[in-house]
Order: sequence, then structure tokens, then C-alpha cells
Amino acid sequence: MNKLDSATERFKTALDRLEAGIHRQLLRAQSAGRLESELNALKEDRARLAEEIDRMKAEARQANELNERVSETLANAIEGIREVLTES
Repeated sequence: MNKLDSATERFKTALDRLEAGIHRQLLRAQSAGRLESELNALKEDRARLAEEIDRMKAEARQANELNERVSETLANAIEGIREVLTES
């Protein structure tokens, strides 16, 4: 093998290594892009779930308030019935 063939072989080897490195970088970039997309999707889900939790907390507060009013009304009705029964 002469010097030209040897240099050509080294050049080919260097190009192959360069192409392999570029391919690995491309794969990493694609993987990073997928991870970024997944992260954005998770952030959107988190925001949506936080809104849903807030809405459910508000509904629970309203239900508790209504329950208290119903309990008070019921207690007043029971007291009224007792008064009527004791007067009879």
C-alpha cells in the first residue's frame, strides 16, 4: 500500500467516524426533542388537573355550605315539630 492509499484509507476512516458522530448527535437531538414534547404535555396536564382540583374544591365548599343550611333548616323544623307536639 502506498502513501496515497494509506492516506485515503485514514481519510475514509475519519469520515466514517465523523458520520457516526453526526448520526449520534442527530439521535440525541431527536431524543431531546421528544423529551421536550413530553415535558410540555406533562405541564399542560398538570395545569389542567390543577384547574380541575380548584373547581372540585369550590364545588365541595358549596356542597358543605348547602349541607350546613339544610342541617340548620332541618334542625329548626324538628324543633318546630317538637314545640307543636308539646303544646298538644
